[in-house]
Amino acid sequence: MIHAHKNHTSHPCAVIPQAISIVLCAVMVLSWPGVLCAEPVTHTFRESEALLANPGQGWMSQQTRPSQDATARFPYALVYRRINWVDVEPEPGQYRWDVIDRVIDAWKGQHAAVAIRIMTCNAHSQGYYSSPKWLFDAGCRGFEYVEGGDDPTKGGKRITRIEPDYADPIYLERHGAFLAAMGARYDGHPNVAFLDIGSYGVWGEWHTQHPAPVEVRRAIVDLYVQAFHDTPLVFMTDDAQVLPYALSKGIGLRRDGVGSPWHEQNWIGTGKYTGMTAMAESWKKAPVIFEWYGNYDYFQQRQWSLESAVAFMLKHHVTAINDNIGRFPDQAKPLLDQLTRLAGARLVLRKITHAPTVTPGQSITLSMTWANVGVGKIYQDTVLRLLLLDQNEQTLSSVIAVSDPRTWLPGEFEMSEPMPVPARLAAGEYTLALELADQEGHRPNFRLAIECPEKDGRYTVSRIKIP
Repeated sequence: MIHAHKNHTSHPCAVIPQAISIVLCAVMVLSWPGVLCAEPVTHTFRESEALLANPGQGWMSQQTRPSQDATARFPYALVYRRINWVDVEPEPGQYRWDVIDRVIDAWKGQHAAVAIRIMTCNAHSQGYYSSPKWLFDAGCRGFEYVEGGDDPTKGGKRITRIEPDYADPIYLERHGAFLAAMGARYDGHPNVAFLDIGSYGVWGEWHTQHPAPVEVRRAIVDLYVQAFHDTPLVFMTDDAQVLPYALSKGIGLRRDGVGSPWHEQNWIGTGKYTGMTAMAESWKKAPVIFEWYGNYDYFQQRQWSLESAVAFMLKHHVTAINDNIGRFPDQAKPLLDQLTRLAGARLVLRKITHAPTVTPGQSITLSMTWANVGVGKIYQDTVLRLLLLDQNEQTLSSVIAVSDPRTWLPGEFEMSEPMPVPARLAAGEYTLALELADQEGHRPNFRLAIECPEKDGRYTVSRIKIP
Protein backbone atom coordinates (compact mmCIF):
# COMPACT_ATOMS: atom_id res chain seq x y z
CA MET A 1 0.00 0.00 0.00
CA ILE A 2 1.22 3.53 -0.80
CA HIS A 3 0.45 6.24 1.74
CA ALA A 4 0.80 9.75 0.30
CA HIS A 5 0.76 13.06 2.11
CA LYS A 6 1.89 16.63 1.53
CA ASN A 7 4.99 17.80 3.35
CA HIS A 8 4.33 21.36 4.57
CA THR A 9 7.72 22.09 6.13
CA SER A 10 10.40 20.85 3.79
CA HIS A 11 9.91 23.37 0.95
CA PRO A 12 11.14 27.00 1.34
CA CYS A 13 7.94 28.50 -0.09
CA ALA A 14 5.95 27.18 2.88
CA VAL A 15 7.61 29.39 5.51
CA ILE A 16 7.46 32.88 3.94
CA PRO A 17 4.61 35.34 3.25
CA GLN A 18 2.54 34.64 0.15
CA ALA A 19 3.53 37.77 -1.83
CA ILE A 20 7.23 37.20 -1.28
CA SER A 21 6.69 33.53 -2.00
CA ILE A 22 5.30 34.29 -5.44
CA VAL A 23 8.34 36.43 -6.30
CA LEU A 24 10.83 33.86 -5.01
CA CYS A 25 9.04 31.08 -6.81
CA ALA A 26 9.38 32.98 -10.07
CA VAL A 27 13.09 33.37 -9.43
CA MET A 28 13.39 29.67 -8.61
CA VAL A 29 11.68 28.62 -11.83
CA LEU A 30 13.99 30.89 -13.87
CA SER A 31 17.20 29.91 -12.10
CA TRP A 32 16.58 26.19 -11.41
CA PRO A 33 15.53 24.49 -14.67
CA GLY A 34 13.21 21.54 -14.15
CA VAL A 35 12.07 22.65 -10.67
CA LEU A 36 8.59 24.12 -10.18
CA CYS A 37 7.48 25.78 -6.96
CA ALA A 38 5.10 23.25 -5.47
CA GLU A 39 5.02 21.23 -2.34
CA PRO A 40 6.89 17.91 -2.62
CA VAL A 41 5.05 14.62 -2.64
CA THR A 42 5.89 11.99 -0.03
CA HIS A 43 4.92 8.34 -0.04
CA THR A 44 5.47 6.09 2.96
CA PHE A 45 5.39 2.31 2.90
CA ARG A 46 4.24 -0.21 5.47
CA GLU A 47 6.74 -2.96 6.32
CA SER A 48 5.56 -6.41 5.28
CA GLU A 49 5.71 -9.63 7.31
CA ALA A 50 6.07 -11.75 4.16
CA LEU A 51 8.60 -14.58 4.00
CA LEU A 52 10.84 -13.86 1.03
CA ALA A 53 13.15 -16.01 -1.07
CA ASN A 54 15.96 -13.66 -2.09
CA PRO A 55 19.08 -14.50 -4.10
CA GLY A 56 22.02 -15.83 -2.14
CA GLN A 57 20.38 -16.01 1.28
CA GLY A 58 17.84 -17.76 3.50
CA TRP A 59 17.06 -21.46 3.75
CA MET A 60 18.98 -23.99 1.64
CA SER A 61 17.03 -27.02 0.47
CA GLN A 62 18.91 -30.32 0.46
CA GLN A 63 16.77 -31.93 -2.25
CA THR A 64 18.23 -32.59 -5.68
CA ARG A 65 14.97 -31.45 -7.28
CA PRO A 66 12.04 -29.39 -6.05
CA SER A 67 8.84 -31.05 -4.94
CA GLN A 68 5.54 -29.56 -3.81
CA ASP A 69 6.33 -30.41 -0.20
CA ALA A 70 9.83 -28.96 -0.45
CA THR A 71 8.85 -25.63 -1.97
CA ALA A 72 6.02 -25.15 0.55
CA ARG A 73 8.23 -25.87 3.57
CA PHE A 74 10.33 -22.68 3.42
CA PRO A 75 10.94 -20.05 0.73
CA TYR A 76 14.11 -21.37 -0.93
CA ALA A 77 16.50 -19.33 -3.04
CA LEU A 78 19.34 -21.81 -2.42
CA VAL A 79 19.93 -25.53 -2.77
CA TYR A 80 22.82 -27.17 -0.95
CA ARG A 81 24.57 -30.33 -2.12
CA ARG A 82 27.57 -32.22 -0.76
CA ILE A 83 29.20 -34.34 -3.40
CA ASN A 84 31.91 -37.00 -3.20
CA TRP A 85 34.92 -36.31 -5.39
CA VAL A 86 34.70 -39.85 -6.79
CA ASP A 87 31.19 -39.17 -8.12
CA VAL A 88 32.38 -36.25 -10.27
CA GLU A 89 35.76 -37.64 -11.39
CA PRO A 90 35.38 -41.43 -11.43
CA GLU A 91 38.38 -41.75 -13.78
CA PRO A 92 41.36 -39.35 -14.06
CA GLY A 93 40.35 -36.31 -16.09
CA GLN A 94 36.91 -37.73 -16.93
CA TYR A 95 34.40 -35.40 -15.32
CA ARG A 96 30.76 -36.15 -14.59
CA TRP A 97 29.58 -32.53 -14.47
CA ASP A 98 26.04 -33.79 -14.96
CA VAL A 99 26.06 -34.66 -11.23
CA ILE A 100 26.05 -30.90 -10.58
CA ASP A 101 24.22 -29.76 -13.71
CA ARG A 102 21.17 -31.92 -12.99
CA VAL A 103 20.64 -30.10 -9.71
CA ILE A 104 21.16 -26.69 -11.31
CA ASP A 105 18.69 -27.45 -14.09
CA ALA A 106 16.10 -28.95 -11.73
CA TRP A 107 15.95 -25.79 -9.60
CA LYS A 108 16.17 -23.15 -12.35
CA GLY A 109 12.40 -22.93 -12.53
CA GLN A 110 12.30 -22.08 -8.83
CA HIS A 111 14.98 -19.36 -9.29
CA ALA A 112 17.15 -21.17 -6.74
CA ALA A 113 20.94 -21.30 -7.07
CA VAL A 114 23.12 -24.21 -5.95
CA ALA A 115 25.77 -24.20 -3.21
CA ILE A 116 28.31 -27.02 -3.26
CA ARG A 117 30.80 -28.83 -1.07
CA ILE A 118 33.20 -31.39 -2.51
CA MET A 119 34.09 -34.12 -0.01
CA THR A 120 37.19 -36.27 -0.14
CA CYS A 121 36.28 -38.10 3.09
CA ASN A 122 32.64 -38.83 3.91
CA ALA A 123 31.50 -40.90 6.88
CA HIS A 124 28.09 -41.25 5.21
CA SER A 125 29.46 -42.78 2.00
CA GLN A 126 27.91 -46.06 0.91
CA GLY A 127 31.28 -47.67 0.32
CA TYR A 128 35.00 -47.51 0.95
CA TYR A 129 35.82 -44.56 -1.34
CA SER A 130 34.85 -40.89 -1.30
CA SER A 131 38.04 -39.87 -3.07
CA PRO A 132 38.49 -41.89 -6.27
CA LYS A 133 40.05 -45.34 -6.15
CA TRP A 134 42.40 -44.29 -8.95
CA LEU A 135 43.95 -41.70 -6.62
CA PHE A 136 45.18 -44.41 -4.27
CA ASP A 137 46.11 -46.69 -7.18
CA ALA A 138 48.36 -43.84 -8.37
CA GLY A 139 50.26 -44.07 -5.08
CA CYS A 140 48.54 -41.55 -2.82
CA ARG A 141 48.81 -42.60 0.80
CA GLY A 142 45.62 -43.03 2.83
CA PHE A 143 44.30 -43.80 6.29
CA GLU A 144 41.54 -46.24 7.02
CA TYR A 145 38.92 -45.18 9.56
CA VAL A 146 35.68 -46.48 11.02
CA GLU A 147 32.88 -44.02 11.70
CA GLY A 148 29.11 -44.18 11.99
CA GLY A 149 26.58 -46.03 14.09
CA ASP A 150 23.34 -45.24 15.85
CA ASP A 151 23.98 -41.52 16.31
CA PRO A 152 23.02 -39.97 12.94
CA THR A 153 25.43 -37.05 13.46
CA LYS A 154 28.41 -39.45 13.63
CA GLY A 155 28.01 -40.99 10.20
CA GLY A 156 26.09 -43.60 8.27
CA LYS A 157 26.80 -47.32 8.21
CA ARG A 158 29.64 -48.21 10.56
CA ILE A 159 32.03 -49.53 7.95
CA THR A 160 35.68 -49.13 7.09
CA ARG A 161 36.43 -46.23 4.77
CA ILE A 162 39.59 -44.51 3.51
CA GLU A 163 40.73 -40.90 3.88
CA PRO A 164 43.56 -39.51 1.74
CA ASP A 165 46.80 -38.24 3.23
CA TYR A 166 46.27 -34.56 2.48
CA ALA A 167 50.00 -33.85 2.64
CA ASP A 168 50.75 -36.37 -0.11
CA PRO A 169 51.93 -34.49 -3.24
CA ILE A 170 49.83 -36.81 -5.39
CA TYR A 171 46.68 -35.73 -3.56
CA LEU A 172 47.52 -32.03 -3.82
CA GLU A 173 48.36 -32.29 -7.51
CA ARG A 174 45.37 -34.40 -8.59
CA HIS A 175 42.81 -32.65 -6.42
CA GLY A 176 44.18 -29.28 -7.48
CA ALA A 177 43.70 -30.29 -11.13
CA PHE A 178 40.11 -31.30 -10.35
CA LEU A 179 39.33 -27.98 -8.65
CA ALA A 180 40.91 -26.05 -11.54
CA ALA A 181 38.65 -27.90 -13.99
CA MET A 182 35.64 -27.26 -11.76
CA GLY A 183 36.50 -23.57 -11.55
CA ALA A 184 36.87 -23.35 -15.34
CA ARG A 185 33.29 -24.63 -15.66
CA TYR A 186 31.49 -23.04 -12.72
CA ASP A 187 33.39 -19.96 -11.51
CA GLY A 188 31.02 -17.02 -11.88
CA HIS A 189 28.15 -19.29 -12.93
CA PRO A 190 24.93 -17.37 -12.09
CA ASN A 191 23.30 -20.53 -10.75
CA VAL A 192 26.14 -21.40 -8.38
CA ALA A 193 25.75 -19.33 -5.21
CA PHE A 194 28.90 -20.29 -3.31
CA LEU A 195 31.30 -23.13 -2.56
CA ASP A 196 32.40 -24.52 0.76
CA ILE A 197 36.13 -25.03 0.94
CA GLY A 198 35.78 -28.72 1.66
CA SER A 199 38.35 -31.28 0.49
CA TYR A 200 39.84 -31.74 3.97
CA GLY A 201 38.69 -33.84 6.91
CA VAL A 202 35.58 -35.90 7.56
CA TRP A 203 32.65 -34.50 5.53
CA GLY A 204 34.98 -31.69 4.44
CA GLU A 205 34.51 -30.16 7.89
CA TRP A 206 38.24 -29.71 8.53
CA HIS A 207 38.52 -32.11 11.46
CA THR A 208 40.37 -35.40 11.14
CA GLN A 209 42.37 -37.89 13.20
CA HIS A 210 45.18 -37.56 10.66
CA PRO A 211 45.92 -33.83 10.47
CA ALA A 212 48.21 -32.41 7.82
CA PRO A 213 50.72 -29.63 8.61
CA VAL A 214 49.26 -26.13 8.66
CA GLU A 215 51.20 -25.22 5.51
CA VAL A 216 49.44 -28.00 3.63
CA ARG A 217 46.02 -26.89 4.89
CA ARG A 218 46.72 -23.35 3.71
CA ALA A 219 47.74 -24.79 0.35
CA ILE A 220 44.31 -26.45 0.06
CA VAL A 221 42.69 -23.05 0.65
CA ASP A 222 44.89 -21.67 -2.11
CA LEU A 223 43.68 -24.34 -4.53
CA TYR A 224 40.16 -22.94 -4.19
CA VAL A 225 41.25 -19.31 -4.32
CA GLN A 226 43.15 -19.98 -7.54
CA ALA A 227 40.22 -21.80 -9.14
CA PHE A 228 37.36 -19.49 -8.05
CA HIS A 229 37.71 -15.74 -8.50
CA ASP A 230 34.07 -14.70 -8.87
CA THR A 231 32.08 -17.33 -6.97
CA PRO A 232 32.03 -16.71 -3.19
CA LEU A 233 33.88 -19.18 -0.96
CA VAL A 234 33.23 -20.06 2.68
CA PHE A 235 35.56 -21.82 5.12
CA MET A 236 34.77 -24.24 7.93
CA THR A 237 35.65 -22.59 11.24
CA ASP A 238 36.71 -25.87 12.91
CA ASP A 239 40.31 -25.21 11.85
CA ALA A 240 41.17 -22.12 13.89
CA GLN A 241 44.81 -22.27 12.77
CA VAL A 242 43.95 -21.78 9.10
CA LEU A 243 40.85 -19.62 9.61
CA PRO A 244 42.77 -16.30 9.85
CA TYR A 245 44.50 -17.14 6.57
CA ALA A 246 41.15 -17.85 4.88
CA LEU A 247 39.65 -14.64 6.24
CA SER A 248 42.59 -12.66 4.86
CA LYS A 249 41.54 -13.89 1.40
CA GLY A 250 38.03 -12.45 1.79
CA ILE A 251 36.47 -15.87 2.40
CA GLY A 252 33.28 -16.26 4.44
CA LEU A 253 32.48 -18.37 7.51
CA ARG A 254 30.69 -21.68 7.82
CA ARG A 255 29.86 -23.60 10.98
CA ASP A 256 28.23 -27.02 11.05
CA GLY A 257 27.00 -27.67 14.58
CA VAL A 258 24.68 -24.87 15.65
CA GLY A 259 22.52 -25.83 18.61
CA SER A 260 25.12 -27.70 20.60
CA PRO A 261 25.78 -25.71 23.80
CA TRP A 262 29.50 -26.43 23.48
CA HIS A 263 29.58 -25.01 19.95
CA GLU A 264 27.67 -21.90 21.00
CA GLN A 265 30.11 -21.28 23.86
CA ASN A 266 33.15 -21.70 21.60
CA TRP A 267 32.85 -19.04 18.98
CA ILE A 268 33.96 -15.49 18.21
CA GLY A 269 36.14 -14.09 21.00
CA THR A 270 36.31 -17.30 23.06
CA GLY A 271 38.59 -20.31 23.34
CA LYS A 272 40.62 -20.97 20.22
CA TYR A 273 39.06 -17.93 18.54
CA THR A 274 40.28 -15.46 21.17
CA GLY A 275 42.05 -12.51 19.57
CA MET A 276 40.78 -13.34 16.08
CA THR A 277 39.26 -9.88 15.54
CA ALA A 278 38.77 -10.37 11.78
CA MET A 279 36.28 -13.14 12.52
CA ALA A 280 33.75 -10.77 14.10
CA GLU A 281 33.88 -8.37 11.15
CA SER A 282 34.04 -10.91 8.33
CA TRP A 283 30.26 -10.87 7.71
CA LYS A 284 30.60 -7.34 6.33
CA LYS A 285 32.64 -8.75 3.44
CA ALA A 286 31.53 -12.35 2.92
CA PRO A 287 28.59 -14.64 3.77
CA VAL A 288 28.03 -16.54 7.02
CA ILE A 289 26.58 -20.04 6.65
CA PHE A 290 25.16 -22.19 9.46
CA GLU A 291 23.92 -25.76 9.76
CA TRP A 292 21.97 -27.31 12.62
CA TYR A 293 23.90 -29.83 14.69
CA GLY A 294 21.01 -32.25 14.30
CA ASN A 295 17.33 -32.26 13.46
CA TYR A 296 14.49 -31.09 15.73
CA ASP A 297 14.05 -34.52 17.34
CA TYR A 298 17.77 -34.65 18.08
CA PHE A 299 17.46 -31.28 19.86
CA GLN A 300 14.54 -32.56 21.90
CA GLN A 301 16.35 -35.74 22.94
CA ARG A 302 19.27 -33.72 24.27
CA GLN A 303 17.10 -30.96 25.70
CA TRP A 304 18.87 -28.38 23.59
CA SER A 305 17.18 -25.03 23.09
CA LEU A 306 15.95 -24.21 19.60
CA GLU A 307 15.44 -20.61 20.76
CA SER A 308 19.10 -20.39 21.77
CA ALA A 309 20.23 -21.78 18.40
CA VAL A 310 18.13 -19.27 16.46
CA ALA A 311 19.39 -16.41 18.64
CA PHE A 312 22.98 -17.56 18.04
CA MET A 313 22.49 -17.49 14.27
CA LEU A 314 20.91 -14.06 14.27
CA LYS A 315 23.49 -12.60 16.64
CA HIS A 316 26.27 -13.71 14.32
CA HIS A 317 24.77 -12.30 11.11
CA VAL A 318 23.63 -15.49 9.40
CA THR A 319 23.28 -15.34 5.62
CA ALA A 320 22.04 -18.85 4.84
CA ILE A 321 20.82 -21.87 6.84
CA ASN A 322 21.07 -25.50 5.80
CA ASP A 323 17.62 -27.09 6.05
CA ASN A 324 18.57 -30.18 8.03
CA ILE A 325 16.17 -29.34 10.88
CA GLY A 326 13.87 -32.19 9.85
CA ARG A 327 10.23 -32.32 10.87
CA PHE A 328 9.12 -29.90 13.54
CA PRO A 329 5.83 -29.19 15.32
CA ASP A 330 3.59 -26.25 14.49
CA GLN A 331 4.61 -24.43 17.66
CA ALA A 332 8.19 -24.18 16.34
CA LYS A 333 7.11 -22.52 13.09
CA PRO A 334 6.90 -18.89 14.39
CA LEU A 335 10.49 -19.08 15.64
CA LEU A 336 11.73 -20.53 12.36
CA ASP A 337 9.72 -17.91 10.47
CA GLN A 338 11.53 -15.23 12.46
CA LEU A 339 14.83 -16.75 11.34
CA THR A 340 13.55 -16.78 7.76
CA ARG A 341 12.66 -13.08 7.89
CA LEU A 342 15.88 -11.85 9.46
CA ALA A 343 18.58 -14.03 7.87
CA GLY A 344 20.64 -12.03 5.41
CA ALA A 345 19.42 -8.62 4.29
CA ARG A 346 15.76 -7.62 4.68
CA LEU A 347 15.26 -4.31 2.92
CA VAL A 348 12.47 -1.83 3.52
CA LEU A 349 11.83 1.37 1.59
CA ARG A 350 10.24 3.49 4.29
CA LYS A 351 9.71 6.77 2.41
CA ILE A 352 10.26 8.50 -0.89
CA THR A 353 9.93 12.25 -1.50
CA HIS A 354 10.18 14.18 -4.76
CA ALA A 355 8.85 17.25 -6.59
CA PRO A 356 5.40 16.64 -8.11
CA THR A 357 6.44 17.83 -11.60
CA VAL A 358 9.58 17.93 -13.71
CA THR A 359 10.47 19.54 -17.03
CA PRO A 360 11.48 17.14 -19.83
CA GLY A 361 15.22 16.95 -20.30
CA GLN A 362 15.91 17.71 -16.63
CA SER A 363 16.39 15.53 -13.56
CA ILE A 364 14.17 14.89 -10.60
CA THR A 365 15.73 14.19 -7.20
CA LEU A 366 14.33 11.23 -5.31
CA SER A 367 14.96 11.50 -1.57
CA MET A 368 14.54 8.11 0.10
CA THR A 369 14.64 6.57 3.55
CA TRP A 370 15.65 2.92 3.55
CA ALA A 371 16.20 0.35 6.29
CA ASN A 372 17.90 -3.01 6.42
CA VAL A 373 15.99 -4.79 9.20
CA GLY A 374 17.81 -8.09 8.66
CA VAL A 375 21.04 -9.21 10.32
CA GLY A 376 23.18 -9.49 7.19
CA LYS A 377 23.73 -7.83 3.83
CA ILE A 378 23.72 -8.42 0.09
CA TYR A 379 26.92 -9.98 -1.28
CA GLN A 380 25.98 -10.62 -4.89
CA ASP A 381 26.26 -8.01 -7.64
CA THR A 382 23.10 -5.92 -7.15
CA VAL A 383 22.12 -2.41 -8.19
CA LEU A 384 19.27 -0.07 -7.29
CA ARG A 385 17.61 0.78 -10.61
CA LEU A 386 15.22 3.74 -10.88
CA LEU A 387 12.68 3.67 -13.70
CA LEU A 388 10.17 5.92 -15.41
CA LEU A 389 7.27 4.00 -16.95
CA ASP A 390 4.43 4.93 -19.30
CA GLN A 391 0.77 3.99 -18.87
CA ASN A 392 1.48 0.53 -20.30
CA GLU A 393 4.28 -0.03 -17.79
CA GLN A 394 6.87 0.19 -20.55
CA THR A 395 10.23 1.64 -19.52
CA LEU A 396 10.87 5.13 -20.84
CA SER A 397 14.12 5.66 -18.95
CA SER A 398 16.14 3.96 -16.26
CA VAL A 399 19.20 4.85 -14.24
CA ILE A 400 21.39 2.95 -11.80
CA ALA A 401 21.54 4.74 -8.46
CA VAL A 402 24.85 5.87 -7.03
CA SER A 403 24.20 4.06 -3.74
CA ASP A 404 25.47 0.47 -3.79
CA PRO A 405 23.03 -2.01 -2.13
CA ARG A 406 25.99 -4.18 -1.14
CA THR A 407 26.99 -1.48 1.35
CA TRP A 408 23.61 -1.41 3.10
CA LEU A 409 24.36 -2.86 6.53
CA PRO A 410 21.61 -3.31 9.15
CA GLY A 411 20.09 0.03 10.17
CA GLU A 412 18.28 2.98 8.62
CA PHE A 413 19.79 5.39 6.12
CA GLU A 414 18.89 8.31 3.85
CA MET A 415 19.82 8.87 0.23
CA SER A 416 19.11 11.34 -2.57
CA GLU A 417 19.30 10.07 -6.13
CA PRO A 418 18.94 12.20 -9.30
CA MET A 419 16.82 10.63 -12.03
CA PRO A 420 17.10 12.11 -15.55
CA VAL A 421 13.85 12.55 -17.50
CA PRO A 422 13.91 12.14 -21.32
CA ALA A 423 13.84 15.41 -23.27
CA ARG A 424 11.15 14.31 -25.70
CA LEU A 425 8.35 13.35 -23.40
CA ALA A 426 4.72 14.35 -23.87
CA ALA A 427 2.84 16.10 -21.11
CA GLY A 428 1.03 13.75 -18.79
CA GLU A 429 1.39 11.56 -15.73
CA TYR A 430 4.04 8.87 -15.48
CA THR A 431 4.96 6.11 -13.04
CA LEU A 432 8.10 6.00 -10.91
CA ALA A 433 9.33 2.50 -10.13
CA LEU A 434 12.44 0.89 -8.70
CA GLU A 435 14.04 -2.53 -8.42
CA LEU A 436 17.05 -4.17 -6.80
CA ALA A 437 18.45 -6.04 -9.74
CA ASP A 438 21.33 -8.17 -10.90
CA GLN A 439 22.97 -5.85 -13.41
CA GLU A 440 23.49 -8.70 -15.89
CA GLY A 441 19.95 -9.99 -15.46
CA HIS A 442 21.01 -13.52 -14.50
CA ARG A 443 19.28 -13.59 -11.11
CA PRO A 444 15.78 -12.58 -10.03
CA ASN A 445 15.26 -9.19 -8.42
CA PHE A 446 15.85 -8.85 -4.70
CA ARG A 447 12.41 -8.45 -3.12
CA LEU A 448 11.59 -5.78 -0.57
CA ALA A 449 9.68 -6.28 2.67
CA ILE A 450 7.06 -3.62 1.93
CA GLU A 451 3.38 -3.52 1.07
CA CYS A 452 3.52 -1.94 -2.37
CA PRO A 453 2.32 -2.78 -5.91
CA GLU A 454 5.02 -4.87 -7.58
CA LYS A 455 5.65 -7.30 -10.39
CA ASP A 456 8.62 -9.66 -10.33
CA GLY A 457 10.40 -7.45 -7.82
CA ARG A 458 9.74 -4.16 -9.64
CA TYR A 459 7.94 -1.77 -7.27
CA THR A 460 5.62 1.06 -8.27
CA VAL A 461 6.46 3.77 -5.75
CA SER A 462 4.99 7.02 -7.06
CA ARG A 463 3.70 9.06 -9.99
CA ILE A 464 5.00 12.28 -11.49
CA LYS A 465 3.58 14.85 -13.87
CA ILE A 466 5.20 16.32 -16.97
CA PRO A 467 3.69 19.80 -17.61
